[in-house]
Amino acid sequence: MKNVKIIVDSREAAFARQILKILRELRAEIEIKKLEVGDYVLSEDVAVERKTVVDFVETLTRRNLFEQIYALKEAYTRPILVLEGYLGIIRKFSKININSVLGALAALARNGISVIPTIDAKSTASLLYFIARQEQIGESRQITVRPVKKIVTVQEQQIFFLAGLPLIGRSKAISILKKFGTPLNALNNYRLWSKRISGIGENTIKKIEQVLTSKFEEEDEFIEF
Repeated sequence: MKNVKIIVDSREAAFARQILKILRELRAEIEIKKLEVGDYVLSEDVAVERKTVVDFVETLTRRNLFEQIYALKEAYTRPILVLEGYLGIIRKFSKININSVLGALAALARNGISVIPTIDAKSTASLLYFIARQEQIGESRQITVRPVKKIVTVQEQQIFFLAGLPLIGRSKAISILKKFGTPLNALNNYRLWSKRISGIGENTIKKIEQVLTSKFEEEDEFIEF
């Protein structure tokens, strides 16, 4: 079976040796390099920011958590925050109210950031491995480091526009554009995607249809904690 590959930020690698050791035991191929955003890249769509519970709380006090996470969201379609450790330890921080922490987690979730808790380094490593395997082997997605940059070409804007639809991502967006020519033509014929584009099923079409046809209802303004 093909081995999965995980790209690890060089700064994260210096502090997460146990995670890297377990990933190698799972036969994951590890590449260490300096990343602009995130700690782990698992596919062209998925990147992970890992924080221990203590790190998470300290980041909140420095007010740079949202800047880090939203930079990750700019580059990857499906960003993930892995929260490692026992959440109850937060009560030991006299300067942090538990409701502020829960509010921050709720705000991240409402803004499209998946938050996944893990018990320890071992469970974090296993989670990273299984997500990477599902992405690269199960979904046949490539692994690519995506820079944080402004979209400068029409082609990139077209790809980014379609890649944001449910279960599409960059590779399928490119396939759709090659088949249908323009984003407008693609959207006008989205029901045909499952018949003409490999890897797109009827379940994906139903989710896309829901996004395209549901009436917009404005949510409460996002508040930073």
